[in-house]
Amino acid sequence: MKLLLNLKRFHIGKHERYLIGIVILAILLRVLLISFNWPTTNSDETTMGLMARHIAYKGEWPIFYYGQSYMGPIEAYLAAPLFHLLGSSLFALRLELLLFFALFLLGLYALTTLLYTRKFGHFICLLFSFGTEGIVLHQLKAIGGYAETEFFAVAICAITIWLALYTYKIDAMKRTNGIRIFIYSVLGVIIGLSIWEDMLILPFACMGILYLLLFCRRECFSWAGVALVLGVLVGLAPLIIYNVSVPWDQNAIVVLLRLHNGGSGAHTNLRQSLVGTFGIALPGILGENSGCTQAQFPLFGHISVSCVVTHFGWSIGYLTMWCIAAIMSGWAIWKFWRVRQGTSRWHPEWTFEQSRGLIIECGRLMVLVCSIGTLFLFISSSASAFAPGPTSRYLICMLISMPVVLWPLWDGLGALLLQFKAKEISLSIVRILILGLIFFSYVSGMVDIFVTGIPQAQFVYQRQQSDIQNLEKLHLKYIYSDYWICNNLIFMSNENIICAVVNSQLKEGFNRYPAYLTEVQQAPRTAYVFALNSDPDKYLINQIRLKQSPLTYRIMNIPGYHVFVPV
Repeated sequence: MKLLLNLKRFHIGKHERYLIGIVILAILLRVLLISFNWPTTNSDETTMGLMARHIAYKGEWPIFYYGQSYMGPIEAYLAAPLFHLLGSSLFALRLELLLFFALFLLGLYALTTLLYTRKFGHFICLLFSFGTEGIVLHQLKAIGGYAETEFFAVAICAITIWLALYTYKIDAMKRTNGIRIFIYSVLGVIIGLSIWEDMLILPFACMGILYLLLFCRRECFSWAGVALVLGVLVGLAPLIIYNVSVPWDQNAIVVLLRLHNGGSGAHTNLRQSLVGTFGIALPGILGENSGCTQAQFPLFGHISVSCVVTHFGWSIGYLTMWCIAAIMSGWAIWKFWRVRQGTSRWHPEWTFEQSRGLIIECGRLMVLVCSIGTLFLFISSSASAFAPGPTSRYLICMLISMPVVLWPLWDGLGALLLQFKAKEISLSIVRILILGLIFFSYVSGMVDIFVTGIPQAQFVYQRQQSDIQNLEKLHLKYIYSDYWICNNLIFMSNENIICAVVNSQLKEGFNRYPAYLTEVQQAPRTAYVFALNSDPDKYLINQIRLKQSPLTYRIMNIPGYHVFVPV
């Protein structure tokens, strides 16, 4: 009876209707994109598809992404049941990413409303319902957990702030109820899963736990804390099991640290790392949409003045607003501290309004610190110096800071400057222009994807299907090729074609799934397939001309490729 009364009182208000409409719009846009095979796939993504196939049809239980001792394959496990329902396809592989994107939008709205207002939450969700290629691509491409990490980061922030905001009820009752204990356990599982999936989440996981220790100390040392720890252990179970069963030098953390430093022979240049981060990676992941390439920046190629100005302008703008937001939160915290009640420095007495205000300001500061921690990890890695464009996805969690960074433009900065008798009209115009520029960049980025990105993706997809048909007409099941061709052919042919990776000298290459290499090596008849004028293509042609090849090959052409068929 009580449940029926609660259901009768339940209604969807205008704010909820706006949010539902925005989320539906965002999902529909992305369903259209993956329906037209955007973005263009590659062997990293089709490796995830092969993992999903093997989970669905072969009963495999991989702990990590094939060929690595880090990065959990959550995407593959979620795609496996979809393969049973819809068949093995690129669309089915990407469909589960829409769930994480929807959860990310809802989490971002929850975080924004906890820290600010519902109207601002609607604006942030509307902004992220669109997006440039650098943002949307990582939401729709199953290349290693970036869509999940984006959701995990915002979930950690929103849940910890919510727990802190409603601690006063627990303090009044002098006990923690079962619902909060359950929420602590869910938070623990999220933290554990996110670390197993990708350790890019570490700044958010560490700051989230620190925030709970600051505002929910009593609960952290109660059954709620036990539930949190158990949840973390459950989420981390695959990683823990692996690490205790392998030698120390194969430990996931050791491997990641080695990769972070670029290997033993890598020597990074600080100037190149800074240019790569603030000139290329950071603007790209935040929504800059000029279309500049990595080769148009100093220390990476020929300098383009317009690209340098626009990209560094975005980074300077972000860092400026970050500093303003941090100063505003720091100043508010200082004012709360000055007017605290009681004489104890570390255990003051707070009024309800003071406690709530302090929790919110510290929550804002936590999000800012997490974003700058993510940025620091990227700058200190070798990726920022050697390949900042392709690895800008490592900064995906910085999008969580956008509500806090944009808030001064929305309202906070206006209230601050008006205290100094600034002109309200001119201030509003500046704020609207900057927010309008950001919103226009996101919308125009989405329009550009539909206008130019989809036709290109369709062309590439049709060409890949044609390549598979041509190889099947030649009755070629076992082939050798390079990394960026092999797994595409295997997955998109539903494993009717089996490919092993070789390098430019036709030696064994990076085969993520060794069983394919074994199968090709044992096949009675194998061919080579290489892109025209690629390094292995030139090498094999030269071997044939010099008669240094142990076999005689008939060279056949299919659009864009040479096929070397043994005679």
